[in-house]
Amino acid sequence: MNRIIEKRNIDAMLLALLRTELANRRTLLAYIKTSLGTGITAIGLLKFTEEQSIYALLGLILVPVSFIILGLGITDYIKTKKKIEDEKKDAEV
Repeated sequence: MNRIIEKRNIDAMLLALLRTELANRRTLLAYIKTSLGTGITAIGLLKFTEEQSIYALLGLILVPVSFIILGLGITDYIKTKKKIEDEKKDAEV
């Protein structure tokens, strides 16, 4: 009986870790989507507005912002992935 309970606990832990890994991937994809949207907006503002308008300035500001968002997303993904791997080692799964 104890062996069955132990197996269920291991299965529950494994499923929790898998859900966490999938959530981490979804979060990275959300960062990428936001970065792409910001970059496309920046390019659109630069392409379709006059050079001296406030919108062109906003486009120039949004270009590096899109790269910053992407960098933050990748950094967050790597940090979280490391924490998940550490948890797997601790749980011996």
